[in-house]
Amino acid sequence: MSNAPNVTNSIEALIGSQEELITLTEATRRLPRIDGKKVCVCTLWRWCRNGLRGVFLEYVRVGRKICTTQSALLQFFSQLADLDERKPPAPHRQPKGRKRLRQKPITSRQRQRALAEADAVLEKAGI
Repeated sequence: MSNAPNVTNSIEALIGSQEELITLTEATRRLPRIDGKKVCVCTLWRWCRNGLRGVFLEYVRVGRKICTTQSALLQFFSQLADLDERKPPAPHRQPKGRKRLRQKPITSRQRQRALAEADAVLEKAGI
């Protein structure tokens, strides 16, 4: 007894039989650039395998290639947007024990003194 029909049915349920499959490389070309950089293929693969905040990008393996669809990408991003709407972002807090201290800029006299001390340490070490 073969499981092939079940596998085919599950692929059609995930991706749909009428949709055009695109490779992850092609998917990176279709996504907008973020800060001038395109999304890496490894990022899409990580979204497929590990998900992002509990949401997974649907994919199928076609031979050696990993494929998805445009609608799977849209669904993935829509689910992430839904999560953003349901859960407000946590307020930004400084980690405990790490208070930011405002440091005054050092003067040229302080800098020269620090350089002289460093030279003395190096000379004493024979360097």
